[in-house]
Amino acid sequence: MQSRFFEIFRLTTYSLGLILLCRFVFSLFYQQLIYSVALNDRIPTDLVEPIFEEQVAQKIGLGEAIEKLRESTKSIQEDFNTEFEDHFEKVLESFYDIMLKKKQYLLFFQSAMWFVSYVGVGYFILVKILKIEITNLQEDLNLKVILTGVLNGFIICISVMGILALFKAFGVEANPGLFSQKLYKEVAGNGYLLAWSVYSIGIITGIAEELFFRGFLLKAFVDKGLAQEGLLIISIIFGMLHYGLGTTFEVPFLITFVGMYFGYLYLRTKNLWISMACHATYNTIGLLVGYFGVEGMNP
Repeated sequence: MQSRFFEIFRLTTYSLGLILLCRFVFSLFYQQLIYSVALNDRIPTDLVEPIFEEQVAQKIGLGEAIEKLRESTKSIQEDFNTEFEDHFEKVLESFYDIMLKKKQYLLFFQSAMWFVSYVGVGYFILVKILKIEITNLQEDLNLKVILTGVLNGFIICISVMGILALFKAFGVEANPGLFSQKLYKEVAGNGYLLAWSVYSIGIITGIAEELFFRGFLLKAFVDKGLAQEGLLIISIIFGMLHYGLGTTFEVPFLITFVGMYFGYLYLRTKNLWISMACHATYNTIGLLVGYFGVEGMNP
C-alpha cells in the first residue's frame, strides 16, 4: 500500500513538474510571437516602405536599411515596450484580434508552438532523462478506428452541449475565456477562419493534447498498474490547464470530465488513435457550432 501511494505521488510530481516546464517553454515562445506580431501591426506601412524601396534599389545597404528602420520606429517600439510590460492583457487582446481577423495562419504557428513545447520537451524529459516509456503509436489505425473515435467525439460533444444548455437555463455563465470568446465570435459565418481553426485547433491541437496527456502522462500510470488513479489525476490536470484569462471555474470543471472521457476511451480500447480522433472531432464540432452562430453552446 505504501509503495503504491509512493508511486502515485512520484508520477503525479513528475507530471506536474513536466507540465510546469513545458508551460514555461511555451510561454517564452508565445510571448515572443505576441510581441513581434503586435509590434509590427503598430508600425505604419508608409513609414517603412520607402526604406525597403531604397534597399531594393540598392541605394542603401542592408545594414543602413536596418539602422534606418530602427531609428524610424524607435519611439513606437519604446511606447509599445511600456504597454507590453504594464498592460499585457490589452496587448494580448490586440494580438488575438490580429490573428483571428488578419493573419489566420498564426493559428497554425500557435498549435505548432504548443506541440514543440509540450510533446517535444515532454518526449525529451520522459524518455531521455527519466527513462519512462511512452506510447509508440503502434496501435491499429484504420477506418473503423477513426469512425469509432468520431462517433465518440459526437457523443461527448452532444453531452457537453446538453450540460451547457442546463447551465444557461439556470443562469450559470460558463465563460471559456478571452481567446475562445473571440474565436467563436469571429468564426461565425467565416469559412476561411473556420478552415484554419479546424486544421490548427481541431485536428493538430486535438492530436497533440492526446499524445501528451494520454500517450505520455496517463500511460506512465497505466504501466505501473495505476490506470484509475492516473485517469483521475491527469484529467484534473487537463481540466485545470484550460483555465485562462476570463475563464469561469465551470469550464475547467467541465473539461476535466471531458478529459476523463478521452482517458476512459484510451483505457478501454487501448488505442490512442481512437481518443485522438475523438478529441479532434470534439474540437471540430465546437468550431462548427461557432461557425453556424449558435451562442453559448460551444463545447
